[in-house]
Amino acid sequence: MKKLFYLFAILFTCVVSAQQEFSYGVVLGNSFYTIGNNNGTTSFETEDKVSSFALGGYSEYNFTENIGIKVDVLFSKKEFIYFPNKQIFTMNFVDIAPNFKYDFGETYRDGFYMLIGTKISLITNAKSEGEDVKDSFETLNFGTQLGFGWRILKFVDIETKLDYELTPFFKLNNGNKSNFFGAVISANIDLSRAF
Repeated sequence: MKKLFYLFAILFTCVVSAQQEFSYGVVLGNSFYTIGNNNGTTSFETEDKVSSFALGGYSEYNFTENIGIKVDVLFSKKEFIYFPNKQIFTMNFVDIAPNFKYDFGETYRDGFYMLIGTKISLITNAKSEGEDVKDSFETLNFGTQLGFGWRILKFVDIETKLDYELTPFFKLNNGNKSNFFGAVISANIDLSRAF
């Protein structure tokens, strides 16, 4: 009986492993952002600059014909103004976003899909007027994402994700805080299928 169980376990593992696939690629896109403030006297605003180029990569693993997990790592820059003194800040970010993916196509990576998950945002650099001001901000932030995409070619996806940071990147002792929210529109080039 024990041998039969082991044989069944090995066959089940082989069948499930054959259905699963790993892919990876490059992400090229644009990050659109704005800032939500819950106070009126001191606030951050995005006046002229509301988007930035985003570059990164992704890896993806499907468990079934329709369900998988996709992890993006994106590098971007954000610029904003601090009021009332109109001080300009520039920050560099690394965003790590593990998302569950549901693919509506007949097979995985074929057609329309939706994403939902979390985002970990790391502030790697923050400057104002040439000075390092990274210590004034919360350098580790957590957020949530919801998005959709479409495989338009054999190895290219067009994707849009809305994101909202649950933890503030800046907060005052009296409870006032500021959060980023926005969207990322990107092209994902599947290198595992391109060659």
